[in-house]
Amino acid sequence: MKKQWRWLVFIVFIACFGISNTMVIADNVGSTENTSLSGSPKNKTDNKTSGQNSVSSASSQSDGKNNDGVNNSSTVSSSNSSSASSASFKSSIPKNNILAVSSVNWPKRFATWTQGERVSGTFSRNKYGFMNGVYESADGLHKYVGFNIMAHIDWTQSPKTQFYALYETNGQYQGQIIDRSKVDIVKMESYSYTASWYVSIDLAGISADKVQICIFDDDGSHGFWSSNGVADDETYPFIISSPIFGWSKIDQSLSDKINQSSSDADDGIIYAGQSMKYKNNAPRVSQDNIVDFSNATLDSKKSIKFNQQTVVNNELVSDYTISTNLSSLENQITGLDQSGNYGISTDLTSVLPSTTQAIKSVQYGGLKSINITPEALAKKTINLKDYTDPKFIAKLQKDLGSNLTYKWFYYDQLGTSMSQANAPGATGVLGQVWLSIDNKSDLGKKIEQQLNSNKDGYLQLKIYSSGKLVTVGNPILIKGESSNFEVPDLIDFGTISTDDVINGSSLESQTSATDVLKVTIPATTEVGWEVTARVPEDGALAKLNGKLNLLGKDITTSPTVLADINKSGESSYDLDAKLIFSGYHGQVDPTKYSEAINWKLEPKITLNASE
Repeated sequence: MKKQWRWLVFIVFIACFGISNTMVIADNVGSTENTSLSGSPKNKTDNKTSGQNSVSSASSQSDGKNNDGVNNSSTVSSSNSSSASSASFKSSIPKNNILAVSSVNWPKRFATWTQGERVSGTFSRNKYGFMNGVYESADGLHKYVGFNIMAHIDWTQSPKTQFYALYETNGQYQGQIIDRSKVDIVKMESYSYTASWYVSIDLAGISADKVQICIFDDDGSHGFWSSNGVADDETYPFIISSPIFGWSKIDQSLSDKINQSSSDADDGIIYAGQSMKYKNNAPRVSQDNIVDFSNATLDSKKSIKFNQQTVVNNELVSDYTISTNLSSLENQITGLDQSGNYGISTDLTSVLPSTTQAIKSVQYGGLKSINITPEALAKKTINLKDYTDPKFIAKLQKDLGSNLTYKWFYYDQLGTSMSQANAPGATGVLGQVWLSIDNKSDLGKKIEQQLNSNKDGYLQLKIYSSGKLVTVGNPILIKGESSNFEVPDLIDFGTISTDDVINGSSLESQTSATDVLKVTIPATTEVGWEVTARVPEDGALAKLNGKLNLLGKDITTSPTVLADINKSGESSYDLDAKLIFSGYHGQVDPTKYSEAINWKLEPKITLNASE
């Protein structure tokens, strides 16, 4: 590791000052471009400095001390050694040539980060290096990372500061020297011989899984020297390195999965007001908007609290607490109703200027909507146990306590105030008593009226602990859906002879190809359905001693079940219509005959397992 970094810095050192056969370090005569910045991280001013930059003269500071009261004798030794090793280079340094090297032997691993330290006291020293905090922001295609760095009080007067990034994607390492035009440096606070600096770097164009920022400066007056804590880990003494941070790929090994439970029973379920911990190895986003819900309503009701950043195994870890606001979701309807599934399905994604990445799909709340026809409500009791995810109840009892009570509330339309439901089980102990709705209760009558008017209604569950509201379920939609069926307008048997009636015969319909029964059942129906048919007691067939046969069944004056349907969607049946005469024992009237058929589609009377 030590040899790799010394080789790296030597090459970067050459790259930063241009390639030539000779190089002058001890005497840089002429003007050298240097960036001195003030104001906000995005406002910078380029200053020109001229004159002699001598390592030997730069090695001493005004009072012979290095950093907040520490003697700098080791700095003199280090800088003289550097000067001696470069004495053979004799030509001027080319300007604006920091990207001249095309083949740098970049390391195959990240360096240990250089941790800066601020220690108060006359005889204490502040260590140069990165402080524990990385910020990230974006402006169009520009992606900025910001650091707080402890360095020399006049660090921006150094002409030798060079920035570069080492980054890794799928195990492959690359590096890039960063043009100073992409770097802003602002002094935040001054101390005796050191200062706290804010450094913002534009990393537009870099796409990598992990990134480390390294800064090289061997200037004898203002650079990074070992007596200031640089290279305490025995890496190269003129480099300070940032913690490694995730960039375009969140490291899941360092990320707490949202709502990951020790039990699989409630994995993936969240509820209003629940606090969720989330950690990643990425920088802190300036607005703390680290995750998004794919459901717009939930996303607008979330709150995020940034806790802290720490460095774990050389990698930055940002810690957050995420929750959905209980009070703002208590009366919220729009965007939350969903058919067919428990709760509201939503995806959580991490949000960084450098990437957007899915974290996990979760279920918000544990209730599913009720789709029912007025006819079904008239014959079926709705038990809310059948619409509540048992995993949701188990999670609430585990997290919030076993003595939870509940109340159900009803909305008759969007935007209106809710009223407490009046029906058996509308209040009770969670998990022990359940709301039951039929068309005899006040709530059932209200819902039946709503369904007959083709209007939607909503129910919401509120849960209490010792009388205090602790969470609410996702509002559920009560929607009326129509089952329907189609039958032929006419079954044509053609002209029937008197002999066929008197002697008896079986006649096939001449329109058999179009004699089809079609039935459509809603996808979320909770009951079975049946189609019946009957003929009038005083109809033509009764007088002729005849029968109509459909689907192999004789149609009589009593309802005859033709189709028993226990699935949703469209079903089609060939009627296979026949007329059957048993012989006539009276006078046949030669008038043309027609017969009315009474068809009916209705729900079967069934009981749920919970009833």
